[in-house]
Amino acid sequence: MFVGIDVHKDTHTAVGISPYGEKLFEITVGNYKEDFETLDLLVKEHSGVLSPYIGLEDCHGYGERLAQYLVAGYPVIHVPSIMVDRQRQNATHPEKSDSLDALGVAKVMMQSIDTLPVYTLTEESQRAKQLKEISMDREYLVEERTRLKNHLHSILHRIWNTQFLHSHCVGCAKKGK
Repeated sequence: MFVGIDVHKDTHTAVGISPYGEKLFEITVGNYKEDFETLDLLVKEHSGVLSPYIGLEDCHGYGERLAQYLVAGYPVIHVPSIMVDRQRQNATHPEKSDSLDALGVAKVMMQSIDTLPVYTLTEESQRAKQLKEISMDREYLVEERTRLKNHLHSILHRIWNTQFLHSHCVGCAKKGK
């Protein structure tokens, strides 16, 4: 069985298909553990003797929490969105919806399972992600500090004009300015 998931910030739409392309189920769940458990139960209910493969269009952004939950019990496959777009364009009616995108993920996975990257959750990848987040936080703080410093300079310049500053400047007082 192949389960394709179209991920979004607050909800995820999943469509399960048989190895013959027959649609078995469709569900939209939230982005919380309880919702993931509901999806897990539905997959188990429909898989029977079939080994389910789960494909996500995005394993690292909005789909990261879902991928981390699912990887404990299923093979999780990263399906590039460009492949889903190509599959949709080859359809008779190339409409776009969450349900059709999830179905497209499942169909791409069914056709190209051996060439798609498997999502793995290693300690090294977790550390790399944490380092990247810390680096991005530091960069943001440096930019914010610079912005605040420049804003303070602008305010001080407006309050005390340049003549006031020149009259109190040690270097300017020595030069007679």
